[in-house]
This record gives sequence, structure tokens and C-alpha cells, in this order.
Amino acid sequence: MKTKVCNGGGKTPKFGDEFQLQVTSPTEEIILRVWDKDLTTSDPIGFTKIKMSSLMINCGVTDWFTITFNNLPAGEILLESKFIPEGGNGFDQLKNKFEQQETELRRDAEQAKYQLSMLQ
Repeated sequence: MKTKVCNGGGKTPKFGDEFQLQVTSPTEEIILRVWDKDLTTSDPIGFTKIKMSSLMINCGVTDWFTITFNNLPAGEILLESKFIPEGGNGFDQLKNKFEQQETELRRDAEQAKYQLSMLQ
């Protein structure tokens, strides 16, 4: 995948591009390559490798990653990730189940109160 060219971005370009990836294993890596595009050539600025697992923490992160060139730091890139597990977020599913059970228990309690009042 490739972002659009950020013309006039200088040393602090802002892209805002979004990509959707299908993750088959948290051990997979993303390799980001950063290039300087001129009128006639494109020169490498650097790259970084990012483990998918580091982008999946807490269902997504916002973090800086170091770009290296010839094994030396060449800058940083800010990435924001959102991880949506297949089948949905387990916490949200448990929360919904709890709320349903709570509603049923309240209804049963009201019904029991009514039945008790009828016996008195």
C-alpha cells in the first residue's frame, strides 16, 4: 500500500491516510518505507518494522515509531491503529450479556414482588 505524496511537507509531513489490514497472526510485521519524492527521483529516507501485536494492544494504539536509515535513526512516524477482533470486542459482548441478565433479574424481582403482594 502507498500513501499519497505530501507536497511541501518538508521535515514534518502530515498524511492522514487510512488503510485496513486483515491480520492472520499477531506475529506478523508491517514494514514501512519512507521516501523523499523529487521531480525526477525518489530517495529512501528510511524504514521501520512494526509487529502487529504492538498495534493490537487495547484494541488500538497511538504511538511514535523510529525510522532508521543505515542502522541510524532518521526520524519518527506517528501511527494510530484500531484493532477490531473478528466476532467483535469480547468486553463489549460480556457487558451486553451482563446488562441483559440484569434486566431479566429486575423483571423477575418485580414479578415476585407483585405475586407476594397478591398473597397478602
